[in-house]
Amino acid sequence: MKKLFSPLDLIQRVGTYYPGCDLIIPDPICSDCPTKELGRVRSLWLQDINYTFTDITNPAEWATAIANRHVYVFPYTQGTFTMSEVLTQGFGNVDEDLDSYECVLACMEPNFAGNRDFWNAMKSSHVYKVGWRTQTKIYYSEVPATIIPKFKIDNDLKSKVIWDLGFKFIQEDIPYVVDMPMSVFDQCIDANP
Repeated sequence: MKKLFSPLDLIQRVGTYYPGCDLIIPDPICSDCPTKELGRVRSLWLQDINYTFTDITNPAEWATAIANRHVYVFPYTQGTFTMSEVLTQGFGNVDEDLDSYECVLACMEPNFAGNRDFWNAMKSSHVYKVGWRTQTKIYYSEVPATIIPKFKIDNDLKSKVIWDLGFKFIQEDIPYVVDMPMSVFDQCIDANP
């Protein structure tokens, strides 16, 4: 016997095309006085894809992850993060589908000469997700990033030779955004205390 849909069922199905595409849409947050988040990629970290935080806001868990070399933290950076949509041709009445986002993190890191071997190893590893922070929030990828370390030397006696780091990844969803763990990005943390 064929199932008949009520008008409410039909309204709830508007916009779906393939079976299983129904989504539960959470309520948006709205405030008359939204909290401002100030920019600049101020810090970054690399996280082994086989490591998962239980509570990413817990500083003690960060200390253990750093000591075990599951996470590498660079507290002093400056840079930018951008996202570009990856669109594909749609079907039926849908002109285009948003398939994923191409994400690019570009930042500078001042610990130069001593980190040559580290960045040479990282560029070939392909097993590290990337995370970064702004004023009070941290953001991180769901997938490993392509790591592109490079540097240049300017014709300027006052210029600094620093790492020019690029991280690229493509993922389906917008990167995670959570509150920054206290004290993790306040200073360099040695993996061998």
